[in-house]
Amino acid sequence: MSRRIKQRATATPRIGFISKPGRPTADQAAAISRAILGAATDCFLASGFEGTSMEAIAAKSGVPKSTLYKRFPDKKSILRAVLEQRVAAWSVAASQQNRVVSDDIEKRLKQYVVSLVIWGTSSEVRAFSGLAASAWGGVGETLSRLDVIGFSSMVTFLENDIREFGPRSGIAARDPRRVAMALMAMVSGWLAFRTSPEQAAGKEAANFADMAVELLIHGSSAW
Repeated sequence: MSRRIKQRATATPRIGFISKPGRPTADQAAAISRAILGAATDCFLASGFEGTSMEAIAAKSGVPKSTLYKRFPDKKSILRAVLEQRVAAWSVAASQQNRVVSDDIEKRLKQYVVSLVIWGTSSEVRAFSGLAASAWGGVGETLSRLDVIGFSSMVTFLENDIREFGPRSGIAARDPRRVAMALMAMVSGWLAFRTSPEQAAGKEAANFADMAVELLIHGSSAW
């Protein structure tokens, strides 16, 4: 685990629970949610999914267990909320990196794949992906695991790009979503079988992006 992730795990603000009767204000409710998710993130990264308890999250956040259980019935629901928060942050960062993208669909997809490969091999994403694998590692839970780490949202993003920019490049896909899913399957498979613990460098990411997108668009001629 990187030093950056460890440092984040010690930075959770504690809040005192509201002792006054009545429903909390919107600001108080938001503060409680931030405290819970911040504490949960720290606990999960430090102890793993199995090693984290609802009691530990409540204690670290300074929120009563009764309040915690009202908002989240179990650890899985908290982890889902944590992952949704992280995926949203990653999406914002990715959109800033991909602000200038070619209108050519092949170049466009290659740039996205490079970003996905570098992003997917970062220590932060690997840590959260490992948590998702621990929580949704059972038979039949593959789609749920992929969904919580942003697979489905990325498929939709690529689908929309293929539908819009493919025809501009003379390629009108009959089923843009299936094409997007095929590309994401290649990326996910490459990430799953890559053995190096280091984040992918630009050249490695670009080489894979060239191969994957050319194979997808040009078929056997890209062999």
